[in-house]
Amino acid sequence: MALDRGTRIYTGILIAFIALLAGLWAIDHDWRAGELNDILQDDPEIAAYPFPFRVISVSNGVAVVGSPRSPSFSVLHFLAITDPHLSNLDPDDPAVIAAQKRLAHIQGKVAKRLKQEPDIERIRWQLDSQWFHEHGVNVGG
Repeated sequence: MALDRGTRIYTGILIAFIALLAGLWAIDHDWRAGELNDILQDDPEIAAYPFPFRVISVSNGVAVVGSPRSPSFSVLHFLAITDPHLSNLDPDDPAVIAAQKRLAHIQGKVAKRLKQEPDIERIRWQLDSQWFHEHGVNVGG
């Protein structure tokens, strides 16, 4: 069955448009970040933590990794989301301190694991405002 000229032109334009979109996606997609995220998810302790540490991008030996804390946003807000019973406790309460130590341990483990990769020299932490937004918290970022 032969296609008429208009259908062939339309089909050609559609195929070219799809190829253009696929090419733009491939250029913009950070394949290395995806590979590093798979590595992090292969670690059962990191994968089980209630915050999904994710590599956002990789450039010139620097992995930008989402974090639940920053100097401008209290870690106590994060802990209250992941463990609501901590929200009414004093910051010096042993349970709050233990939760902060666990977060520090996991974040340190993420950094150590990523730095084992030959192309990663440094980690830059970036507050994961999208994660907070998904949990109903506006962090202003």
